[in-house]
Amino acid sequence: MDIANHIIYEQPLNELIRVCLRLEQLFAQADHQIQDTSDQGTRAIVVTIINILQLLERPDLKAKLAKELGHQIQILSRLERKPEVDLPKLDQLLQQLQNLSEQFINSSSKIGQPLRQVEMLNSLRLHLSTPGGGCSFDIPVYAYWLNQTETVREATVRHWLAEFDLVRLAVKLILKLVREESRSQTKQASNGFHQELLNPQTNLRLIRVGLPVNADVYPEISLSRHFLSIRFYSPSVNARPSQFQQNVPFWLSYCTA
Repeated sequence: MDIANHIIYEQPLNELIRVCLRLEQLFAQADHQIQDTSDQGTRAIVVTIINILQLLERPDLKAKLAKELGHQIQILSRLERKPEVDLPKLDQLLQQLQNLSEQFINSSSKIGQPLRQVEMLNSLRLHLSTPGGGCSFDIPVYAYWLNQTETVREATVRHWLAEFDLVRLAVKLILKLVREESRSQTKQASNGFHQELLNPQTNLRLIRVGLPVNADVYPEISLSRHFLSIRFYSPSVNARPSQFQQNVPFWLSYCTA
């Protein structure tokens, strides 16, 4: 399947993959927003940084990431016996995963902890819960900083984002490996509905549904260890969507890494 001509809808089966997908989206937002050096662009990326920090609040996240990295190391280690495998490339990836895992295990603080000690960000976190929060009368020092030169603001923002380099790399590798270790099938939803039983012994992590960009439908996916159902709807921004009543061909990928 040519993914470039498809919209991919992903449904995670466990909490860690769900968090990784949210972080992936936030990091993509940050990469886009940092190109906008206006004060409004800076406001947008600061909000994204605060959202990343909130998502990283979980005290067990480092342990879960380390465990997942160890799981991927075990899977990849089995490939060393296959003659068609590029061993130098595999060894490099295994070493990278091992280093990441050890850094999470050996670290005694939360991910991004230095940013939790930045007073301006702490004040913003409180005020941004109010619509329109973060005005000059809320946090005068924020207004002062936003009026500094683009060079000053960009340097600060890049310094803050660097605190996420470790978790960003871990998320990138985990999702790449999970997505690649998959089997894909072409399916057809009868009258806009598809359901199937799943083998609970399969270590299913993620379901991916692919539809052509010109398909005038979208899926809502319900997923558990035992059961998968997908309903396809006719899109409407303003009205309640209705289930599509015709057959829908789609691409389905089961990610089990």
